[in-house]
Amino acid sequence: MRSIILLTFLLQWQLHTVTASENSTAVLTKFLANVNQNLAGLYNREVFANWQLEIKGPNDLYAILQSELASEEIMKYIQSIAAKCAKFKRLKIGNEQLQRELAQVPETGYEALPATDLKLMYIVTTNMGHIYKNTKLCAFHDRRQCNLTLIPAVQNILHNSDNVSEIEYYWLEWRRKTGMAAKEDFATFVELYRKTAQLNGFATPSEFWFKDLEEDGTQAASMLAQFMQRLQPLLQQFHAHVRGQLRRLYGEELIPRYKPVPQNLAEIFIGNAYRRADPEWYIEFPYPEVGMPNITEGLLRRGLNNAQRVFWNVADYFRSLGMPQIEDTFWSENARPKADLNEESMRCWHKAWKFYGIQRVNFSYCPSVDEERFFNMFEALTDLYYYRAYEEQPTLFAEEPFPNFSDALGKMFSLAASSPRYLEKLKALDRGLISKELRINRLYWQGLRTIFLLPIFYVLDRYRVDVLDGRLNISDNCAYWQLTSDFTGAEPPVIRSNEDFDAPAKLLVEVDDQYTSQIMSTLLQYQLYKHFCEISGQYKPDDPNYPLDLCDLSDQRQVGPLVWQAMSFGSSQSYKDILHIMTNETAINMEGLLAYYQPLYDWLVEQNRLDGVEIGWEPTTKCSTEHDAE
Repeated sequence: MRSIILLTFLLQWQLHTVTASENSTAVLTKFLANVNQNLAGLYNREVFANWQLEIKGPNDLYAILQSELASEEIMKYIQSIAAKCAKFKRLKIGNEQLQRELAQVPETGYEALPATDLKLMYIVTTNMGHIYKNTKLCAFHDRRQCNLTLIPAVQNILHNSDNVSEIEYYWLEWRRKTGMAAKEDFATFVELYRKTAQLNGFATPSEFWFKDLEEDGTQAASMLAQFMQRLQPLLQQFHAHVRGQLRRLYGEELIPRYKPVPQNLAEIFIGNAYRRADPEWYIEFPYPEVGMPNITEGLLRRGLNNAQRVFWNVADYFRSLGMPQIEDTFWSENARPKADLNEESMRCWHKAWKFYGIQRVNFSYCPSVDEERFFNMFEALTDLYYYRAYEEQPTLFAEEPFPNFSDALGKMFSLAASSPRYLEKLKALDRGLISKELRINRLYWQGLRTIFLLPIFYVLDRYRVDVLDGRLNISDNCAYWQLTSDFTGAEPPVIRSNEDFDAPAKLLVEVDDQYTSQIMSTLLQYQLYKHFCEISGQYKPDDPNYPLDLCDLSDQRQVGPLVWQAMSFGSSQSYKDILHIMTNETAINMEGLLAYYQPLYDWLVEQNRLDGVEIGWEPTTKCSTEHDAE
């Protein structure tokens, strides 16, 4: 009898548990449906206001007000549901997909701080941004003229100067006026960031830092270290050649053998690669007599002389990959030119604008037609396709799986479009121009803009994470320079000490901008390109007729469906799962980048041997821990 009673009790308890679980799942499902609907409305208000600012100009006071109000409403709403989200997470109810959707609800972030701390956080981050934007330097040739901003005034001076004293003066003045001025604010930011991480439930600040990558701090650090190790052979050969070039320009006294290069001179040399108009004026190409073809002239000759024609030409490229065709009315109904071009010509780019919960994408475009805007159109249309591919996803999944994931896709298509074989097919490049010399020049120019940036990004994130987690003292300026020297091969032009504070000179724009996702995005760009070129037969390892840097993906219809499927998931799957769908790989790797630059690497090895330049560099001795360092 007692056994029957116990059995009956157990059955009733199990039934109650199942029923309670089902009820809890239903409650969570309803909660998430409301969150998706409410966020869609709030996000759309903000997107529309920012779209208006883009096409009407930054002085549209009504649009500015609407954008600010929408941002405030979004944060208030997120705060209002934070406690309920935390409770659902603790209960761990629902299936795996509901749990992932719950995890995508935005966190309060800094808003978790007490009111006084939150106000202080906004003050210090704003101060550091203002230091970068508003610091004025006195002119080298006239110290009474003290109205020079770093960008564009000082930047233009430096890129047109061969006076070493002038270049060193501005390097030192920038750090003198920004470093110590930002130190107290930076220290306050670090303390408040640590508190923010704790209040948001993270064990360490680095866990909070890497939260959007679905990697914990240890995993992220290990991944980045492996990337830097794989990059080292290519970086060392490239660094050796650049150091040899700098030595020819400035002499062995300034550029001694086996030493890191002075950062101020290296920045000028590498920075010249970003001056795309007639780059041979600013860069000593491996084959100067060949130079680089003028793609802008080729585009205009081809008849691509306005943004609308470029848009439809690029749309046709995507259609040739098997992507859906864009409707004929899109340009007239959804596209508008960007405003205030004269004031913001440096930021005149094409951009797709997504809306949530409705099937709508707007487009703003730069009326200028040149090489950079042409390739930028591939990135903008990639976003347009991305937004349309996941428009059926709920608001919480209408995102990329990690920051800059969509940027990797866009830049991959831009990279494919820059292939000389595609440009030849487009008739933007004359037939017969493709040669080994042209390829090496092109890879050299692209490499300056890519290879040297990766270790810089690594140092900036490594420095901040080590400071945030307490492994590095903010006042240890020499530790910052040791990282810089070890991984980038650069050092200060003069002796520095712990009395200086040089890191903020590189970090002031957005002190909490994360660069790890940019490293991952850059590598993913080449990884995807390599895979798509392999499956389409346009790249064949060890076959000189099918090198990766000449791969043309146009008309390869098997590529589009793969990309569209991956895009359609939004953030409903992890980036590893989405990467597996596209490539059968689950981890981002460097093999694509190394394969792409293999011809350049081979050339650098041989040329460095012929030139007799040394490979590698010794640790820097240009930072002293002694307070009386001169």
